[in-house]
Amino acid sequence: MDLPSTSSQGGDDEIVRSTGGLKKNKLIRDITVFSSLGYDRSEKSLEKSTEINDGDDSSNSVDDTSLLILEHKFYELLSRGKFVEASKTLRHEIAPLGISEEIVRKLSTLVVSPPQNLCGQELGIRSRKRLLEDLRNLLPPKKSLKPNHQHGKDEPRFKPIKKLKCPDDEVWFMQFSHNGKYLAAAGGTVVGIWKFLDSGECLLHCKLVGHTQPVSYITWKRNYLQLLSCGVEESVKRWNIAPFVEIEYVLLRTYGKQNLGTVSCVWAPDGKHIFTGFNDGSISMWNLQGEEVLSWQGGYTTRIADLAISPDGEELISTYRYNRILLFKWRTEARRYIDEFEHIISFTLSKDGRFLLVSMSYEQIDLWNIKDQVPYMVMTYEWHIRKSYVLRACFVGRDEDFIASGSEDSKVQQMAHSVLPKSNNYTSTKFAC
Repeated sequence: MDLPSTSSQGGDDEIVRSTGGLKKNKLIRDITVFSSLGYDRSEKSLEKSTEINDGDDSSNSVDDTSLLILEHKFYELLSRGKFVEASKTLRHEIAPLGISEEIVRKLSTLVVSPPQNLCGQELGIRSRKRLLEDLRNLLPPKKSLKPNHQHGKDEPRFKPIKKLKCPDDEVWFMQFSHNGKYLAAAGGTVVGIWKFLDSGECLLHCKLVGHTQPVSYITWKRNYLQLLSCGVEESVKRWNIAPFVEIEYVLLRTYGKQNLGTVSCVWAPDGKHIFTGFNDGSISMWNLQGEEVLSWQGGYTTRIADLAISPDGEELISTYRYNRILLFKWRTEARRYIDEFEHIISFTLSKDGRFLLVSMSYEQIDLWNIKDQVPYMVMTYEWHIRKSYVLRACFVGRDEDFIASGSEDSKVQQMAHSVLPKSNNYTSTKFAC
């Protein structure tokens, strides 16, 4: 089952990006020009992210932003040879903004005698991305969620109740089993499994040995003590963790392909299949007997990638490019995209499948609502330090009303905030590792 080429994937015009915005009727009317130019998703994202109060003195920003949007509309109409529509845009939309006569004359000249290098040229995705970036710089800074409370030096800190040492000293990934009684952690080629007793004591239960490359990802099967471990550009192994010390564990199956290495893996919610991502950009679906059921070839994921699946098992989520996330209904091959402006480091899906937490290279974490057909950004978090390592943020708490992330200052930041906030006020706690 090959993937369509880029040109058949709905086109690169389908960009999803929330930028900071102004909640003004005039600006909202101007944003609607996006829909006439194929900007349906960007229009909705911009509208959802407007966050300026009516009392703000933002008339200058509104005029500047309106001019930027309408100028782009004007140039796109010219590039498509729609000179009458371009003239109407200039006369009825741009001129009433009260801009200088010099700009109006310049644009009028282009209608009468458009440059040859403009006519017939589709401005396309790069020009539109530049427009969105210009809007992002022009509008007032988006209200990002920065800590408004941190424990001072004299305040009590969290204290570790037990320190667990990974078999290979370094920790790349860790995850609790669904019953909360086992913890798996990996960094080198060995996966350590710890068991939490009813007395509160924690003991090293076993070490999973069999990978030849460092393990970058592990995931537990729901309602079973089975674990998938992904060796970097090696293979995925399925283990059974026995509750008895006499047996400890059994290697049930290895999933992989000759001359290809795995980069990610995830269980299907029903536990009957698994999905693996490979370093050639493909994804495969396997049954528990190790037989490949389906395969999607061609730029489907990246060499360093996360992989997730919706709770109903219908939609796969992967890092599609360095700044793009793909949401793919594998039965129908319907696609949705989320575009970020910078490199994506990792992402985490909430248990209910409504939200995606995306960690970025520039020390920002973006929270996206993906329940709607058109995903949109809910908020951003800025509190951690990241320079060179892969950091992961996650939802924590019984109702996932906390967000936590590691940091290169050897601290973990925990944010107490609802994923459906009514305000931008929240508390944060930073504690040393």
